[in-house]
Amino acid sequence: MAGKSQVFKDDFSKRVQSQDIFKKPQSMVKHQDIEEAKKEKYKLWITFYRRNPHRFVEDYFGIKLFPYQVLWIWILQRSNLAYIVASRASAKTWLLAVWSLTLAVLYPNSKITVVAKTLSQGGIILKEKMQSLYDNHPNVKREIKSIITNSNVSECVFRNGSTILVVPGSESARGHRSNFIIVEEARLLGKDILEQVIKPFLTSRMPPYKSNPLYENDPLLVEEGVISYITSCWYTTEYWWEYVKTCIKRMVSGDDTANFMALDYLISIRHGIKTVETIKNEMSDMDEVTIQLEYLNIPSGTSSKSYFKTSQFPRNIKRAFYPQRDETYSDKKNPYAIPKTDGEIRFISVDVASRAGKKNDNTIISCIRCIPMIGKGMERSLLYAESHKGEHTGIQSKRIKEIYHDFEADYIVLDIQNIGISIYDNLSQVTPSDERGINFPPMGVVGREFDFVEEKLREELEGRTLGMNAMPVIFPIAASATLNSQIAVMFRTSLQKKMWNFLIPDGDAETFLIKSQKEFMKNGEDNSYSFFMSPYVQTGLLISECVGLDMVLNNGIVKLSERPGARKDRYSSVSYANFIISQFDTDLLRESQPNDELSSLMALTMGF
Repeated sequence: MAGKSQVFKDDFSKRVQSQDIFKKPQSMVKHQDIEEAKKEKYKLWITFYRRNPHRFVEDYFGIKLFPYQVLWIWILQRSNLAYIVASRASAKTWLLAVWSLTLAVLYPNSKITVVAKTLSQGGIILKEKMQSLYDNHPNVKREIKSIITNSNVSECVFRNGSTILVVPGSESARGHRSNFIIVEEARLLGKDILEQVIKPFLTSRMPPYKSNPLYENDPLLVEEGVISYITSCWYTTEYWWEYVKTCIKRMVSGDDTANFMALDYLISIRHGIKTVETIKNEMSDMDEVTIQLEYLNIPSGTSSKSYFKTSQFPRNIKRAFYPQRDETYSDKKNPYAIPKTDGEIRFISVDVASRAGKKNDNTIISCIRCIPMIGKGMERSLLYAESHKGEHTGIQSKRIKEIYHDFEADYIVLDIQNIGISIYDNLSQVTPSDERGINFPPMGVVGREFDFVEEKLREELEGRTLGMNAMPVIFPIAASATLNSQIAVMFRTSLQKKMWNFLIPDGDAETFLIKSQKEFMKNGEDNSYSFFMSPYVQTGLLISECVGLDMVLNNGIVKLSERPGARKDRYSSVSYANFIISQFDTDLLRESQPNDELSSLMALTMGF
């Protein structure tokens, strides 16, 4: 018995010294014994901290906030609807963890829901940010009972009955109830999901005092459900922009319950989150539109001069094509191949950089599959693209042949202006590949059955072809002001007729790849993440380039010019291919020309 008594004393002594109030021995104080004055003090402090949650964060949790973060929390505290648009490196995710933690502690028995595009994306708030707060701040640790994060659930449970639950922005989230909803990266969520699944979560909080007959029917004491949107900037053609404008209109009309806030990259520099040099390095390879969205926090829309609109680029293809990787090359079959369908034609299109180091000059190689559609023409799908900064012409031509082989392409569309003619010369001879242990055959200009290739240019290229029995697969593009105008008009026309399909956005791609591609996440063993994400990123860059092109009309000729600091190499690569594909459209439509008057009328109303 003496041994057990000593163990109890030792354990009691440890608990007395513990910083955790839930482990410390407590002398029970009955409710009726609490002095009225003390109860009033509790009320005053609770009221004070609920009205000034930033002080609660600093006083109780011991978490230091920057002035902009104080303003951020003040806005969230006073709003039933808050919309915050913040640039990169503005500590959005960390502050969401701090704010949800503050709500959970100040409002016991609260149900707080964080909505993200995917569970893994939203799980970062608890797995990384909340866990770090738990580990580094004793009073945070005292309040949290458990943090659970795995592939199926992300939840933080508090000792006062509150919970923070992370849910994906999908149909599977139906049925939850929440007093506070925080929508993280709101622009990534579909409008239907937001309206039909997420918003119905909201319900008012029922604090214990509401059971008192004195207060149960007092409408002034009802705690309305609160929804807050936090996101990065995006295109004004998407639905999120309407939400932003609605919030701003409510705010400027005097509605104190709706508030808007925007932050650009200067916030991160001002508070030492990132340095000027770091920001410059990050921006160096970005196009103007991406910088505008990610750093300047300016929504991108088309100006009065813009020739293309974001809405013209449907992003509905999930599966991308990939060339073979050197480290896993197989001479039997490309593991990332996409089987061909009957009548399908595949193009490799190349816009060639003139020299390395020139800021706005990249070589772009695009992979496009075309499927014939009766009465419509070729349905185009951009499945892959990669960029190179003006490498040696021999290296570029070898890479073109590798992708041509892996993609099982039928034709190459090649920009032969400037250094492009040297690329043609290299393509026209046998190209050895030591890495693959094969020799790629020579390639030459297409035959005379394609009468839209200028005969003089064809003869010149035939004379330059170095290899014997060269494959007649190259469509040359020798751009001029007139031809560039035709290319631009035909590309926009094909977009307007919905003849193009593009890869899904980055956020959706990550979710798809996690489920479908075993190599995607290899715990940093190689470059698998960037390899598999690259074509989706390139697609986004293409669209940014296109919507950033301004039009000037001169004597009936359309000229497209990029805005300062922007590029148009991806546009050139894809639009060149579209110009050639459009010639196939003409032949296909001629073959399927309707014979009867009714069919002719139908074709006319469809725009053909």
